[in-house]
Amino acid sequence: MVTRSRLLAFALALLFGASGLASEPSSPPASRAGVRAAVEVTAMDLDVVATKDGRPVNDLTRDEFVVRVDGKPVPIDYFARIEAGTVHGPDLATASPDLVLDTLKSDDGGTYVPRQFLVYFDDDRLLPQERHSVIEGLRDFVTRLSPSDRASIVSYNGSTRVLVPFTNSKEDLLDGLSRLEKASPVGLSWEAQYRQTTQELRLSRPASRGGILRSWSAQAAAREKSALGELARSVSALAARSGKRTLLLVTNGYEWYPGQTLAQAYGPSSLTQFDQNIGDDLGKVLARANSSGITIQVFDAKGLVAEGDVSEALPAGVNPFFKTQNFRDSMATLAGETGGTLVENRNVFRADLDRVYREASSYYSVGVTLSGVSGPGSRKVDVRTTRPGVDVRARTGFGAKTADEAAVDRVEMALLTPGATGDFPATLQIGTLEKKGGIGRRTAAWEVSVPMSELTFREEGGLMKAVVEMSLAAVEDTGARSSIKPYKLTLSFPAGDLEKARSQAFVHRDQLKTGKGNIRFVAGVRDVASGRMALASVDLRVE
Repeated sequence: MVTRSRLLAFALALLFGASGLASEPSSPPASRAGVRAAVEVTAMDLDVVATKDGRPVNDLTRDEFVVRVDGKPVPIDYFARIEAGTVHGPDLATASPDLVLDTLKSDDGGTYVPRQFLVYFDDDRLLPQERHSVIEGLRDFVTRLSPSDRASIVSYNGSTRVLVPFTNSKEDLLDGLSRLEKASPVGLSWEAQYRQTTQELRLSRPASRGGILRSWSAQAAAREKSALGELARSVSALAARSGKRTLLLVTNGYEWYPGQTLAQAYGPSSLTQFDQNIGDDLGKVLARANSSGITIQVFDAKGLVAEGDVSEALPAGVNPFFKTQNFRDSMATLAGETGGTLVENRNVFRADLDRVYREASSYYSVGVTLSGVSGPGSRKVDVRTTRPGVDVRARTGFGAKTADEAAVDRVEMALLTPGATGDFPATLQIGTLEKKGGIGRRTAAWEVSVPMSELTFREEGGLMKAVVEMSLAAVEDTGARSSIKPYKLTLSFPAGDLEKARSQAFVHRDQLKTGKGNIRFVAGVRDVASGRMALASVDLRVE
């Protein structure tokens, strides 16, 4: 994958490009609908679902909501009701800036919020028979999508693979579900390892079980942490989409203390000696979701599970209740702290998916300016209503997102979305790949070019200056992604040269290292002053 080499000496070149490089220009989009600007959050915007006896409540007023941050009541500065995707205000004057950023105009002049759904199959944990019921429910869910909705389907099998990029094509989404159903998830391999380890523990002496448990705990922890890291990156990619953002997570859960289930059955009652837990990794997923207003709806794919396992020759040593609870806590946390729900003990999912769609279409937007949420870091949030008998759900945490973090979201989205374009055009070029840096490694020069007229220059002491943030990342056809490490450059030239410069291109060059395979390289160029961003990509076969 790509790692940025030591930054070469930077030179400002007023030229249009260079020859001898593979390139693919990124044309400017006709519309930026579906993509969020890389700007800082200016308000804590909460999407609130209200129900009474399981039925939606759509007539609450601003005065009937109470918002507390870290236990202290804060004034509600913005309020709007979204019904069937349409904003009721009667206008946007009372809506939060974050909501206004997401709205679009309909043909009849109304204002609506598009819906964005990321369907995430955690196939590293799922068995083939566990996916069928959810896939059947999703087929019905896809038929409900409106022309303004966008959905994507991804599968995590050790890396995140995009089956269907964000689209409003129901045909493509249904085809993606069919292809997913035919593919075998990695969960089969992990289940075999689990059964083998269980058998070893059953037949081993008590004195030797500690080593087996420690080994299993370390393997399970590495697996859980890797999975949650990929989930966090997918949450960031969804954050760059514009509109009401919902992640549908289909999983069997993550063991909060990896190895605890087997330890409870065959070893000590707790895993304190192993020092393994995924709390911090779950926290990173939640922080990214809550800083972007993403709701995570979790679907436990196990369905209704019998307490025995007829395939086991020996009596089960694992208590089914403990096993279920050890994995359930993570799912309940991901859903509950982002304003979603955990759907469990189901063999039919259509009704719950219908509810998810309704909740993404009809809710209250309750906003608080950041001046009322002073202080750094993540904050505890509690939303309630004074109307008797009405229950409300909203995210329980908040952390303000910076423009730098929002820019990384845009690159994450581009890695998961082939052909993603930015706010202005860019051209990425990859030079001749050379065999350097170890066995199977290749190095090459890369170059990105954008129109100088798209950058924001300000005069300082007779010089015109602009700050540009650069990033280069890559994704293999297996779904494996490189890390994203942006870095900033300051462009500077005499004020008298501005007119000439604006008619030319800004070109930046650097070096990359990569392995073999089919790889898509994505470059991001952000004008820091405006938050506007260019994206460009190149597909290469690296031999």
